[in-house]
Amino acid sequence: MTEIRSARRGRLKGNSTRRRSREQRERIAAILLSSGGCLLVCWLLGFIGSSSDNSGGPTPKRDRQARLAALRKMGNDPGDASSRYRPSGGRRKKMRHGLLQMGEALSDPEDDPEATALARRILSASTHLVSIEVTDDSSVDDERYSGIVATFCRLDFSGQKEAPPEQPMFKDVVRFSNCEGGAASNMIRVDLVEAVQLVREFDADVASQDASGPTVLDLKGVVFHESRCGSTLAANTMMALNPETNRVFSESRPPVEALMHTCGEDYSECSARAAANVLRDVIYLMGRSDDTKEESLFFKFQSVTSRTLAVFRLAFPTTPFIFLYRDPVEVMMSQLDMPRPSKANCVASKRSSPLVHKFVKETPYQMDELDNEEFCAIHLATLCDMALQNIEDAGGLGLAVKYRRDLVHDFLDVVYPQHFRVAVDEAARARVLKVSGTYSKNRGQQGDRYGDFKPDSAQKKKMASPEIEDAAESFLQPSFDALEKSEYNLNNRYQTS
Repeated sequence: MTEIRSARRGRLKGNSTRRRSREQRERIAAILLSSGGCLLVCWLLGFIGSSSDNSGGPTPKRDRQARLAALRKMGNDPGDASSRYRPSGGRRKKMRHGLLQMGEALSDPEDDPEATALARRILSASTHLVSIEVTDDSSVDDERYSGIVATFCRLDFSGQKEAPPEQPMFKDVVRFSNCEGGAASNMIRVDLVEAVQLVREFDADVASQDASGPTVLDLKGVVFHESRCGSTLAANTMMALNPETNRVFSESRPPVEALMHTCGEDYSECSARAAANVLRDVIYLMGRSDDTKEESLFFKFQSVTSRTLAVFRLAFPTTPFIFLYRDPVEVMMSQLDMPRPSKANCVASKRSSPLVHKFVKETPYQMDELDNEEFCAIHLATLCDMALQNIEDAGGLGLAVKYRRDLVHDFLDVVYPQHFRVAVDEAARARVLKVSGTYSKNRGQQGDRYGDFKPDSAQKKKMASPEIEDAAESFLQPSFDALEKSEYNLNNRYQTS
């Protein structure tokens, strides 16, 4: 595939990027050599080994056992710092450009114990990836990337596990965990490439020795959606299936940054393969757990990521996914039911989405001739069209699921047990049915924290304006009809009623 490099401000291109990566590898190799070949021992034991000569040093086998013994205690050190590393009395060498230098901190723990403790928290999965930032000086191509900043913070999933409708979104978990805002005291910022490299090496060492350490959760399934079509119900019920063993990320920030902002939804900055490399690393970091009870990982992505489903499939070619969609008039009514429809998500994309612009060019209309209702329908059509294309290309891994009153039974009877291959016993079914009767979007309002769910499809159709009906018919109905007819539609594939 032809290499497409970013044209963003100040980005390095061509040989300079390769040279910088080569120099970084050489520096790491030099550190390895200078420490007598036992850098990993230093990471896990928490000290720099003595400068004994090669003939008198420990054997590799003993090195590994010592490393694993230290690993079992990682994260339990009472001296571990829980606050963000902040230099005092000048910048310390373990912190450059506001980023913790993980490799240096782990190789020289006595020089800066606070920085070492923070780096160990990332290795031990006792802190979690909450965001990534594609910086102006980043460089992304098909083989490697650089200049992406990762932010970690300790997340508390207990509230979400106890009552999924109360914390149905990632932002709710972040707020509950006091990880909101860039100045939060427990944030750790690192270079994404460095973090991924060190973490993968660490996990490989744990796995090879069958040692106790972080669990890399099994990615069971991913939910894409048109928006306002039952995706929050999907997230809540995935958690309710088994709160102890499941981790569910509902519209979390890191994946959408990797999917949409690394290369752009039209891959104008770099290729789909390049974006897939970033997404794969992001999901890996988010899927590490220090909770010994957790086993399975689920994601519900933001609706707009449906346009980049091809990136997800490149990153995870064997992972099943679904796309939730809804009757055109109903979903448009849900989108535009607000005091200022021009602020609706489906309308706001008219200025920034290349796919919306491409869609309009294929119609007899100009951009300035379309009203808000028509832009909303076009936005939703681009989501449905890209989802259908990827479902058809995925050979059974993708499934189109229509929103309906009995959607929870489609989840329980087909999506979870047959498509995601997740066991659904009677206890799980009871938990799912319980949370499905609550409406998460009432959270935070006065009175009950979240109220009873009330079907509204008939009311939406009754209240729809002629403008919404016309826009839905002209621009969105064809996409809806194609999803209905697909052989990979849930009703067609599993012959449900």
